[in-house]
Amino acid sequence: MKLGIIGTGNVGAALCKSLTRKGYRVMIGSRSLEKATALAGQMEHYAQGGTIANAIHFGEIIILAIPYKAVEETLRNTDSLRGKIIIDCTNPFIFGEKVELALGHTTSAAEQIQRMVPEARVVKAFNTATARQMEHGPFFGPSDGSMFYCGDDADAKSAVAKLIEATGFIPIDCGALENARLLEPMALMLVRLAFTQGMGDDIAFKLLTRD
Repeated sequence: MKLGIIGTGNVGAALCKSLTRKGYRVMIGSRSLEKATALAGQMEHYAQGGTIANAIHFGEIIILAIPYKAVEETLRNTDSLRGKIIIDCTNPFIFGEKVELALGHTTSAAEQIQRMVPEARVVKAFNTATARQMEHGPFFGPSDGSMFYCGDDADAKSAVAKLIEATGFIPIDCGALENARLLEPMALMLVRLAFTQGMGDDIAFKLLTRD
């Protein structure tokens, strides 16, 4: 499985480290070829750096790990995404005195992205955990952290669930893509717990079930 990761920030770097460690072939794409190449060279396991167009062409699954405000311009200036799976890791945050959501409850970043690229299959995932947990694994004694995901295409969700398991999380299928309207506020809660409440980034959500 070949993955194209768009974005050289904390989330993109963390997922690249985690997934190349599991043997996935990854190309990191950026507007800055130099930045992408430099980040790829820092990986413990082999990764390539390229432009955004290079990464989209390379990947069977495309991971969007960029600020939400950059998504529209990024997708507008890319080659066709027809048939590709897009994992939307973004959160539509507004940064001011405190972090707020720009969208919520009546639509979501994931749904907006699906409208931008109707020829692709969008799955919301990797937005409700810290980059630290995505890089090192959400291992907390006897329990592993949960990763919530949602989408409208069953085959796309199945492929994404395998990636979630590869990073150490327990995948939790949250149903249709519209449920990203609930997952994005969860991400805001995570940010406020980690930074406003001072818990730090060594935390994760866990769904408990009774056998």
